[in-house]
Amino acid sequence: MDNETNDVPVAVEGATAPTRTRAPRRATKKSADAPVEVIVGESAAADAPAESGDATDADSAAPRGRGRGRGRGRAAATTEGESTESADAPESDDAQPENGRTRQRNRKRGRGRDDDFDGVSDDDVLIPVAGILDILDNYAFVRTAGYLASPADIYVALGQVKKYNLRKGDAIVGAIRQPRDNDFQNRQKYNALATIDFVNGAAPEEAVVRDDFNDLVAVHAHEGLGLKGRFASVKKGDRVLVDAPAGSERTGVIRDLAAEISGSATDAHLMVVVSEGLPEDVTSLSRGVRGEVSASSYDRHSDEHVTVADLAIARAKRLVEKGHHVVVLIDSMTRVAKNQLAVIQGSRPLGDGNIDSAVFSAAKRLFGAGRALETGGSLTVIATVDNHTAGFTGAVREELLDVATGVVTL
Repeated sequence: MDNETNDVPVAVEGATAPTRTRAPRRATKKSADAPVEVIVGESAAADAPAESGDATDADSAAPRGRGRGRGRGRAAATTEGESTESADAPESDDAQPENGRTRQRNRKRGRGRDDDFDGVSDDDVLIPVAGILDILDNYAFVRTAGYLASPADIYVALGQVKKYNLRKGDAIVGAIRQPRDNDFQNRQKYNALATIDFVNGAAPEEAVVRDDFNDLVAVHAHEGLGLKGRFASVKKGDRVLVDAPAGSERTGVIRDLAAEISGSATDAHLMVVVSEGLPEDVTSLSRGVRGEVSASSYDRHSDEHVTVADLAIARAKRLVEKGHHVVVLIDSMTRVAKNQLAVIQGSRPLGDGNIDSAVFSAAKRLFGAGRALETGGSLTVIATVDNHTAGFTGAVREELLDVATGVVTL
């Protein structure tokens, strides 16, 4: 009898019988300093109805996890330690830290080819290149084969143009990367300029702070070119029109004048621009002139004739900014204006409707670039023009006569 009494557990007065509680589905990570959490079971909640109502309110007010399935089966209120951990943890997958690929993609978002030009590595093989910079609306190229576009042109990022304050007509010396074996399958049409070593014969940093041609002070020309005959009165910085009919005689005058300038004005940089010329005349000038010849024969497109003249004048301005004396011979301004009109109005015949004033503005801008500068340097422009006085040709002639400082009639 005594043994049976000892095997039966002794009931303590006032004590509650132990109940079997149901464990939560997911364990909750707790801080070492967090208070102990008490899980209240269903039977315990029935013994304490007052506390059951409070627990129900707490459960309904507790925020649910944003992830799918988070917080299922949790019956306990969030403790102070858990709240601190939840505040420090990201609420969703969107707040997770970016991986390396995402950061790289976000860093390059909005950056095009124009900004990625300083990534030359030590194992890159650089090939030297040189040419004249031509800046268009949204891109730029180094023309490596004269002033006309060619497959050998080098693409220049607009980031490089802005960084070094590059301008149309700058003489660029730099380098491109030699393509690797795995680059041919993704190769662009043009090679990109990787480094810039010289701009107009000087360090590229000097181009950032140089003067602009349009800001330089123009003065009356006073120093002669040392020419004889009909061009004896031409001075450095003049704008001279050669009024003559088109033909071989006018081309011969330009060739003889170029030879005379090469002998008399040895300190001047001579440039000859031929727009829509005969191929044999272009060859003759290229071989017989001791200077820079930029030409486009008549079988070229209209915009190419305009490009040659425009880029040549821009090149002359860059030389004058450095204090040089430059003489530009143009044959002819009538052809330049005619091709400019074709670019603007398309295939519409000459004289059909009103002529866009931009045609005359472009012609006057090229011819009117001639001037002598107070700080030194000069740009002399001697251009031929057709001697017709009627129609479009006569209108071009009249416009140029307004800005000419001298006229030579053949």
